[in-house]
Amino acid sequence: MRRGLSAAGCAALVAAIAVESGSAHTQPGTVPSVPRSAFVAYARGSHVSVYGSEGSGRVRQTLSNPTGDGAVLSFLVRSLHARRAFVYLPTRPNGSSGWIPRSQVGVYPDPSRVRIDLRRHRLTVRRLGTVVVRAPVGVGRAVSPTPSGTYYIVSRIRPVDAGSVYGAFAFGLSAHSNVFERFGFGGDGRIGLHGTNDPAGVGHDVSHGCIRMRNPTILRLSRLLPLGTPVAITRS
Repeated sequence: MRRGLSAAGCAALVAAIAVESGSAHTQPGTVPSVPRSAFVAYARGSHVSVYGSEGSGRVRQTLSNPTGDGAVLSFLVRSLHARRAFVYLPTRPNGSSGWIPRSQVGVYPDPSRVRIDLRRHRLTVRRLGTVVVRAPVGVGRAVSPTPSGTYYIVSRIRPVDAGSVYGAFAFGLSAHSNVFERFGFGGDGRIGLHGTNDPAGVGHDVSHGCIRMRNPTILRLSRLLPLGTPVAITRS
């Protein structure tokens, strides 16, 4: 599979989003304010240190940049503080969080939010609160359910063969399967949001946990969503 964006490409995409949203890239020591926007953090160097608390001096873990699949290391920000950011992590267990130095990342506004309703088999994308995409999706079967929770986009992948099970485009999420330790889409049982070569399965419980949609829909999302975009998976 071909990776979607280089580090420079990711920075350009979020910079364009920031300009459109009326907010610039934030510097350590500042707390940006963009209504209805999330904030994403991108690694600046070869690694990011993760701490267990805002004031801790002990590194809990170190995450490499780029990631194992070649993507820019990114985080969904939960809260911003003067020296550190509290973020969701792209690691198991699902929902893991930690504190990272703001000096090691660039922080950008992302006006888009994705919601997956598992019961209704529906994807909704909002941009600054306005619905811009609504489409049916296929989700995990009862024996391999799509995990609910708050996640974010960690990779953008363009499959070499658009006729494969992943369709024309794929996003890797920070979510991991609670059933499988590993499967084809990214190591570590990572859940994907992708196209399909079987559109008849859209709208049903058909997958090993990944979220499938028709190729025109995933291609539209590929033009809208950068790394770090929040993805809320619910069963409402």
